Amino acid sequence: MSRIMSLAGVAIAIAGIITPLTAFSQAHDAHEHAHMGPVVSCTDLATPPWTGLPDTDREQLATLQQELAALSTPEAAKAAGFNPVLGDIPGMGVHYINITRAMRGKNLDVNIPDQLLFASIDGQDQLVGAAYSFTDVPDTDVPLPFDSEFASWHDHPQFARNGQTLHMLHVWFVPSSNGPFAGLNFWLPYRTAGIEIPNPCWMADEADADRIRNVSFALVPQRRDGMIRTSGTPNAAGATSTDGVAGATGSSAERIEMFAALDAAARADDRDAWVSAADRFIADLSTSEVNRVQGLLGVLGTNQMSSAERDAAGIAQPSSGRDRN
Repeated sequence: MSRIMSLAGVAIAIAGIITPLTAFSQAHDAHEHAHMGPVVSCTDLATPPWTGLPDTDREQLATLQQELAALSTPEAAKAAGFNPVLGDIPGMGVHYINITRAMRGKNLDVNIPDQLLFASIDGQDQLVGAAYSFTDVPDTDVPLPFDSEFASWHDHPQFARNGQTLHMLHVWFVPSSNGPFAGLNFWLPYRTAGIEIPNPCWMADEADADRIRNVSFALVPQRRDGMIRTSGTPNAAGATSTDGVAGATGSSAERIEMFAALDAAARADDRDAWVSAADRFIADLSTSEVNRVQGLLGVLGTNQMSSAERDAAGIAQPSSGRDRN
């Protein structure tokens, strides 16, 4: 039974993060305290090859990416036993889970992650990272596979038996807003929408970082049923999330002009112009769009914290509402 629970936990953990937007709209308070990722050096920890990492970590990440090169397409990943779960989660992409690897429990191997992360970039699903997961007590003694101070387990107690939690760690092979081990990579929605990512050095200013996060999640398409759209699914205007700037929301000409301004300012590395474009876009969001963005940030941010971090912040631990005794 414990093996079944472990397998179910891995699969359900990803599923549970995708919730109806009615739940997102109740998550504003959580956003105030949610963990949005560490501020990292924009010169050596924002882009591969992550030269600011300890040598061992940098070498391990390079080796890992090389080991996974043969699985760089969804088709290759599926053939190797990795299967997608529920579509594109904002800031994470699509998790492809290998159930056989997930069954190993706490016996982790840095070169054998049990999950692959894919995201739509330039109209194609690309391998952007990997993840490790296992179930244990919240105060686990399982060592992290990397030495960096920025590598840490986040966990999901709602997907394990009482007294236990599902621990996870993401690693990124592409530029990341908050470094190679960030739980959320806020650059992914920009890249899916075909909009140039802002200068990573702007993340050091919290006001700019907040704009960057809000614009990022405002670019995430929404289905009519209130759920997050998987990449490539037609939206209300008939466009898809792989259609670039115009397809990101299928919106009006005014919105498309706003996207173009964000893109141009980022390409020109013009912070003032980008802030102006971001503020204009954010101010144009409807109440429902604002609720959705804030809810996404709250729910996904708290899910990227450890149980100890949530306790310290006074955030209630996530619960499935089911008895897991």
